[in-house]
This record gives sequence, C-alpha cells and structure tokens, in this order.
Amino acid sequence: MGYYKNKYSNYLLFCEDESTFLYDSISRKVWVLKGTEYRRYVTGSHQKVHAYGFLSENGKKIFALRNYLNAEEFLKILSKFLHKFKRAILILDKAPWHKKSKKVQRYLKKHRRELKIIWFPTGCPEMNPVEESWRQAKEEVNGGRVHKSFEVMKKELRYFLKYTEFKQNMGKYLRP
Repeated sequence: MGYYKNKYSNYLLFCEDESTFLYDSISRKVWVLKGTEYRRYVTGSHQKVHAYGFLSENGKKIFALRNYLNAEEFLKILSKFLHKFKRAILILDKAPWHKKSKKVQRYLKKHRRELKIIWFPTGCPEMNPVEESWRQAKEEVNGGRVHKSFEVMKKELRYFLKYTEFKQNMGKYLRP
C-alpha cells in the first residue's frame, strides 16, 4: 500500500463494497421478562435494495441505492465517483461484476490513468472498512423493527448513509 501512496500521492485512497438491505427487521438480542413471550414482527416481504459504497481514508464517501446488483449499475456509480473525485486509488473485492465483467474491465483499462485499482484478497471481507458501514447501517436502520413501508426504509437508509460520519481507521483494516 505504501508504494501506491508514495507513487500516487495526489490520489485519494478509497475502498468500495456493496450490500443488500432487506425490507424486514433483523433479529437481535432483547431482554424480556421471564415467563413472557417475545414476538418479533416481520413483513414477510422479499423486497430489497442494493447499496454501493465508496469510503476514503479521510472520511469522504459516496453511497448509492439501486434496484440491481450488477456490472451495469456498478459502472454507472463508478462513473459518478470518477467524475466527483477525478483521481483515486480504488480497492475492490473480486465480486463477479468487478472482476469478470468485460464492460467493467474495459472501463478500468480506459481510465487507468485516473483510477489505480488494487484487489482485496479473495474471501477477506474483514479487510474492507466499508463492511463496518454496512454493519452499522443494518443495525441502525433495520435492527429489531419493521418500517411502515419499503419506501420509508429506503429513505431512512439513504439518510443514515448520507449523514453518518464513518470513522473507520483504514490502516487498521488494510494492514495484513
């Protein structure tokens, strides 16, 4: 990592990841009086929204909600990301829509001067600081409650991702 930061000192370092949010409550531990029954309400709905997130070492971020989790949606968001930040070192996982998509690979090759790509090792989500953002969002937005509607849940999720200051120490995540 030091090599990239020294060679490309005028580039910001970002990690990117995606997560799926279900329109339902997430089970968590609760206190109940002994002898009473706990009831957890669920929607029974299979509605979901996919979140794409970019998080930098200095707190800059972009989060976007989409209906699909695929190469086309990733490219739309990556294009907006590049338009906003101009130059970046971007660390990606090896999700199929990143690594195997010919469209994504062509885009990355075309923009190789502006985007320096580093790949996370396969099967190491714990190295990606964006994962902690997803954990916090799922706990805060879906933790133990059901929203009035799917649109209300998406609105709360959008608000949480936009206004929460995620302070992950990237060095802690990215060091082996």
